[in-house]
Amino acid sequence: MSSRLARTAWIGLCCACSAPALAQYEVEQDNPVWLQAVLDVRVANAGPGTSWTDGGPGKTRYGGRLTDSGFERDTHFDIAELAIEAGASLPGGVRAKAQANIQPDIAGSYEPWLIEANLRKEWGGAARGWGVQGGLMNVPFSLEHVGPAWSPDFALSASALNAWMWEDTSLAGLEGEWWRTFKGGVKVDALAGLSYGTDQLGRLLALRGWAIGDALGGWNGDLQLPARTERTQIFVERDNRPAAYAWVTLSDEQEVASLKVGYFNNNGDQDVEGVWHTQFTTAGLTVHPVPSIDILVQYLKGTARVLAPPNDSSLRAFYALVSHHSKRQRITVRYDSFAVNDLDGGPVSTHERGDGVTVAYLLQFGLRHRVGIEYTSLNSRRPASVLADPSPSGWQLSYRFTFRPLR
Repeated sequence: MSSRLARTAWIGLCCACSAPALAQYEVEQDNPVWLQAVLDVRVANAGPGTSWTDGGPGKTRYGGRLTDSGFERDTHFDIAELAIEAGASLPGGVRAKAQANIQPDIAGSYEPWLIEANLRKEWGGAARGWGVQGGLMNVPFSLEHVGPAWSPDFALSASALNAWMWEDTSLAGLEGEWWRTFKGGVKVDALAGLSYGTDQLGRLLALRGWAIGDALGGWNGDLQLPARTERTQIFVERDNRPAAYAWVTLSDEQEVASLKVGYFNNNGDQDVEGVWHTQFTTAGLTVHPVPSIDILVQYLKGTARVLAPPNDSSLRAFYALVSHHSKRQRITVRYDSFAVNDLDGGPVSTHERGDGVTVAYLLQFGLRHRVGIEYTSLNSRRPASVLADPSPSGWQLSYRFTFRPLR
């Protein structure tokens, strides 16, 4: 059995054996079968360093270009995302969902990437219950990827912390969840999962460093590595060891404030060639002091280790976000800080320090249209980079159309 066929069989087995559902992943389902498409087109100007998506040193999704006279800023016109989601309510209260994305600049082609394909089921109600989910999915740790088709909801891009988790992770496995509201209005939600497909998680950070963007990784996808012709696969399973992760949320009944803590360990066997052992802990706080204000703070710390070649690294990222929304408008300001520390002194240093500020304005009009503009000022210091600061600033303009033929 080929590795690709084995992965497909595993996903199918998870879907068949699980009756999943997670309260946090609920989808509107007025009809037994539903379909949604999201098209996002961009005009962007950034640089001067070419973006990592083009094999360059840039730390944003869109970058500059390399000419005979050196690196220069460049303007891009791109399809940022074409996402197609489909779902159905099945017998026994089971819900099915699948999503495929076309992201030409990220994928290097128009090949659709399978983002998720899973089943879910819940027992109980809003005050108390439990559920399971199985199939293809992503780690549930991002506080920003809560928009249509798992897009960032507060700005056009996500923080470096959450951008990495969603671009470089694709899981095939099972999750279980339990939630309860106690007397006094304290809500507890606990989730745990086992999954396959993360044997190279951490490689992208070690060889590229952190980046700010909104790419979504897929089961059949691969990502460009800077200064290399090589691309790194997103879903890789070589040691047949399941990754384990957990996510716990504490909040009040009105969800004015919520604290979330997560842990992920891919349990990678470094004795197997090409397998990374990556683990990290993340904690996030969401506060709504008034209904129109969202405040998000999240921190991640971990390590990524590999036997050969020597690229052992420690990982750290943080962001703080303040967003104000009124009627159909939203304005967001976010600060990012991130670092990679080289742990083994390999021939090429993985060391990096960086921070940045992002400002975004989004306007929803009608039922299906949204326009947005975002400006990012980013400082990145990475000794292995050909530029001291490859991505000082850039802006992007987005138009998003959401199509819902069946509801």
